[in-house]
Amino acid sequence: MPGNILVANETHARILVGYPHRSLSGPPPRISASLLAPGWRAAFTHETDPEDGCGGGPTFWRMPMVCLNASLPQPIREQVTYKLEGEGPKGRISGEITVPSAPLILDPGDTLWLPDSIRSIRIPIRYRAPPGAGTLRPEVLATHRTSTGIESNWVSAYPGGLDVDGQADTLSVPGADVSRLEAASMHLLGIGWNYTRFRESSRVRFPWPSFGLSGDGIYGYFDGSAKSRRVHIALEDGG
Repeated sequence: MPGNILVANETHARILVGYPHRSLSGPPPRISASLLAPGWRAAFTHETDPEDGCGGGPTFWRMPMVCLNASLPQPIREQVTYKLEGEGPKGRISGEITVPSAPLILDPGDTLWLPDSIRSIRIPIRYRAPPGAGTLRPEVLATHRTSTGIESNWVSAYPGGLDVDGQADTLSVPGADVSRLEAASMHLLGIGWNYTRFRESSRVRFPWPSFGLSGDGIYGYFDGSAKSRRVHIALEDGG
């Protein structure tokens, strides 16, 4: 079961592979795979811990998994078609996708100033999703003061997915501790329809379906994504 989301402008790709019908203590599947773009090919060769993040793969799956990495000769580009070719336990694996364009944040501008008296962060946002995006996910990076220095972490924002047919919403960021906040930033990640339809179908169907991938015994998805511009979030100096 491969899961892979290419991210526009990044120079690496990851693929998460798991055995859905085996004990968690069992060995992960062994596959060979390459990513193909116009003019180049890159092999997935390096293994990392799936819990370190694996290109949008659902690491909460309770099954033997492995995360494979590929270094790319060129960054992933919006509106470019990429192919996945490889060999799995039961034979050939193949896939093809076109990376969607990035979502647009119409408002706020480059920096959102908030009063330092706030107790929680709320972000009114106007946006536009590109036609190729089926999922629109807000991602917030918060930098906090800690007893040992400064730490930056991705924190939750709600709603976790914006309506791709909508135009405006208000994001709540409960994971940002305003009392210790140094800075924050957010962007919108637009992910294609293969990932979106897989997530929708896997809730009600078993065996799980496959979108953007083909091969004997293969379930999963192959898709692309792109990030909007970044909005910086800062607290006004009340002094």
